[in-house]
Amino acid sequence: VSGDGERNTAEKSPQEPPPLGISPHRDAGFLTVLLQDDDCHSLQVARFEDEDHRDGDADCWVTVHPVPGALTINTGDMAMIWSNGRFRAPLHRVLTDPSKERYSAPFFYNPGYNELISPLPCCCRDVTSPATMASSATAGEDLNGTGTKDLEPKKYLPCLWGYFRAVRFAGDLTDLGVEIQTSHFKMVVGSGKVEEEKRDKEEKSSTSHVEKQHKFLDCVDFREAFDVEKYRDILQS
Repeated sequence: VSGDGERNTAEKSPQEPPPLGISPHRDAGFLTVLLQDDDCHSLQVARFEDEDHRDGDADCWVTVHPVPGALTINTGDMAMIWSNGRFRAPLHRVLTDPSKERYSAPFFYNPGYNELISPLPCCCRDVTSPATMASSATAGEDLNGTGTKDLEPKKYLPCLWGYFRAVRFAGDLTDLGVEIQTSHFKMVVGSGKVEEEKRDKEEKSSTSHVEKQHKFLDCVDFREAFDVEKYRDILQS
């Protein structure tokens, strides 16, 4: 669990679009509790799912106007995995305002570093289990009254939060390659050539991170201050 503060200000000409105070990103953890600045409305959330370079299209972004006295709650990547995708980790950004300073106070509520995060049983079904296959063969029947037939298949492989946070940090602030995302732990469900090709690609990426996170856990000491260089060989993509 951690807290931090943000201050964004910039100079620009009236003809230019406002520059970014914080670039588009998703929060890595579980929940972000944010006290926004009531006088400067700069936080924006994307209408689209993927980072497809639509930063310049204002219609693709929605400004989050703070309610005085209220907190803004944002779900992060770990909440997305835990809920099997029911709760999105939205892409968001912060603009600057040439006439105002923006102050905000975020509180990041995260799992323990050694926690292995995977979809909760109540949020998914195992498509390979005999019970699930039996229920799919019985059209319209709710197996044992559990609601299994209404749940989506499991979408994510287990993710070690300490590893995910370390690689995200390394991707943001060092030269260790691409920033890690939940998509690196996503399972591809479906049949057909397109799904098979996508599954092969995703599984190679997922297998790499799944293997690396276990190596990372074997050697890391979460009681020590994190040192990227100490774990470079494992974290490097």
